[in-house]
Parts: sequence; structure tokens; C-alpha cells
Amino acid sequence: MTAQPVFDEPGPNDPARILRVLPADYHAAFLAEYAEAVEKARRPEGFAALAALLRLWRLRAAAYSDPGFRERLVAVRSDDTLDDVPIEQLIAEWPPA
Repeated sequence: MTAQPVFDEPGPNDPARILRVLPADYHAAFLAEYAEAVEKARRPEGFAALAALLRLWRLRAAAYSDPGFRERLVAVRSDDTLDDVPIEQLIAEWPPA
């Protein structure tokens, strides 16, 4: 019998995976929030917040890396008639696969 790895590949909320998808201008913000959450996760009650932060940044990375995201965001924000913006308007391929 040979040893097999427990995990074949990191999950979608893996910080390295998030950084690969996230545009470079957001790296500093992600890394700062991640470092703070990791420190808090040293206590059991802080672990859930780390998981939530990684999920949020995974979704942000998907949105921010979408080619037309910035243009759509500016257009939506400049439209004074809108109170709420459907996520489909901001992220072209929503929901994510």
C-alpha cells in the first residue's frame, strides 16, 4: 500500500489561489486583512471569521478580475436612478461555476 495525499488540490478559498486570481492592485489589501484574520484565528472563536474572509476575497477576486468589472461598476455608480444593483449587472458570469 502506498501513501496517498489527503487533498489533491487546495480548495477555492486557498489564499495562494485567491492571490493568483486577484489583480495585483488588490494584493496589499487582501494580505493585510488575511494576516489580521490569521492572527485572530489562533483562537478557536476566530477561525470562522478567517473562513468567511477567504470566501469573501475569493468572490471579490472573481469580480475584480472580470475584464469589464471596473467599467460596469463606474457606470452603475454614476447612475443616480439606481438604489440597488443586481449582482448580474456587476459580474458578467454570475453565478460563478
